[in-house]
Amino acid sequence: MLDSFFADTIDEIGPPQRCIPLTVEQDARLSKCLPSSFMDFLRAYGLGDYFDRKVQYCDPAEFSSILALVFGADSDFSHKDCFVIAQSAFGRLVCWSERHDHFEIDLVDLRLTSSKLAPTEFILPPGFEKRERSSDPNILARSLLVSDRRDYEEFDAQGEPMFDRCVSSYGLLERDECYGYFPAVAIVGLDSPMRRIENIRRVKALEHFTILAQLGTFHLMKFERGQYTAVRPIG
Repeated sequence: MLDSFFADTIDEIGPPQRCIPLTVEQDARLSKCLPSSFMDFLRAYGLGDYFDRKVQYCDPAEFSSILALVFGADSDFSHKDCFVIAQSAFGRLVCWSERHDHFEIDLVDLRLTSSKLAPTEFILPPGFEKRERSSDPNILARSLLVSDRRDYEEFDAQGEPMFDRCVSSYGLLERDECYGYFPAVAIVGLDSPMRRIENIRRVKALEHFTILAQLGTFHLMKFERGQYTAVRPIG
């Protein structure tokens, strides 16, 4: 039976598309490392995608080597107990860890964000009290379900969204593909004017992500005052 949040969200946005059912082996393996609420979602729908493959759910085993490249010998993160459960069209990895719960890696911008290790600080209005963060993994796993088409967007150098324009220019992605910058943003600079539609290609995702994971040092980042600030390097 689906968690109520998952069920209500799917009623609102619909089920994932182009779903591939879990195999018996995948079910047995993933149930050892992912919360039961998210496993119920995967058992019901398999590995599908949302919003024209803007986000695709995936088998974590395919991404273990990429996490090893990103983490190196980091004291907090390890590819042995961190798992990629989804990828965006441009290279953001949605991850789960029993130690850190939901966190994300942006392979384009060499950025890791974690609401547990580097939470966003909000200024609450008078009279509002700060809510304690849940420690229940089945509740925390609710954030692994994509619920808004605006999530996981990529923006060009002028701050304009790119996904729909990439679909129009290059076509819908296949399951094993992503949209990649050529040259990579990490090479030309994160604020480079090269962040534009004309420098995008459709490429094999795992091959491209493996290259991106080796182009520089990733940083744990905190989002505050409308921008990201580095907390510490990863590795």
